[in-house]
Amino acid sequence: MQLTCTDIRQDTIDVTTYWFESNEELDFIPGQFLPLEVEIDGQQHQRCYSLASLPGDTHCSLTIKRVDGGVVSNYLADNFVIGQSLTCGDAMGDFNIQLMEEQPVLMLSAGCGITPVYSMLQARLRANPDADIVFIHSASTPSDRIYVQELEALAKQHDNLKLIWAVSRGDELGLYQERLNQDTLQSNVQNLSSRAIFMCGPEAYMESAKVWFESLGIDPTQIHHEQFHAAIENVVSNSNEQSYTLSVNQSQVTISQGETVLEALEKEGLPIFAACRAGVCGSCRCKGDKDKVTSSTTGPLSQHDVEQGYFLACTSQVNDDMYVEIG
Repeated sequence: MQLTCTDIRQDTIDVTTYWFESNEELDFIPGQFLPLEVEIDGQQHQRCYSLASLPGDTHCSLTIKRVDGGVVSNYLADNFVIGQSLTCGDAMGDFNIQLMEEQPVLMLSAGCGITPVYSMLQARLRANPDADIVFIHSASTPSDRIYVQELEALAKQHDNLKLIWAVSRGDELGLYQERLNQDTLQSNVQNLSSRAIFMCGPEAYMESAKVWFESLGIDPTQIHHEQFHAAIENVVSNSNEQSYTLSVNQSQVTISQGETVLEALEKEGLPIFAACRAGVCGSCRCKGDKDKVTSSTTGPLSQHDVEQGYFLACTSQVNDDMYVEIG
């Protein structure tokens, strides 16, 4: 599928929204993400970005944050212009509107984590304009807020939508809530224990929220979340560093201690697709010996998958020689 850029908006100093026209109707579930292929200096790079729009036509939007050292996010922010095109695959992701039932909802987001939650919010209100929804977005400063006009327009249109901006600093006029915490949740969200909770944001934000909900006695089955884990960082190699051998598709691949399986396979030019590179989409799923793999996250893999030896190449390292099946 091909996406042609029709508009670009700078949301914050490091966040940009891109609007696209697709060459065919987009079929996705609100909350899902698109795997993009971006050619940079003759090389193809794959990344996953959440859809901010609604399905049903050929238009879509993606909101992307510039990441320090991020090859694709920096390329798009610095070089991508209206009229250029990208290739994408089918939408993916289990964090989506289908997890919602007809009950009150609490939506939490921080930073670019707002993107899938905003898509689900629009879908819920379109299906049920009177749905009981509390939407809390956290940002470092007022100027770091995303979708401000869109969300405030929805809140004005729907009395049943309670919109709360939680701002950590820079609110000299006192217009917003302070940094989100357990007390903020208790004082601003009625019937919290009966709400389905959907949240997306940085790892530290998500972990804090989980602690608050546990302290408040919220049933874990009510909580649905998506977070992008940072892939394991490379360790600077030295002459004394341990290395292992991966047996892959009749090839022998050397992997250094501290190197991810994905990095080792890509270095040898082996055919592995890795879209998000952050342990979310599952596109780089591999199989090996579970006792020889250390993973920072298993993402969408089930416990049964892990027991069978499946792991995500982008967030996994090995501690011994091992066979690897891709896919």
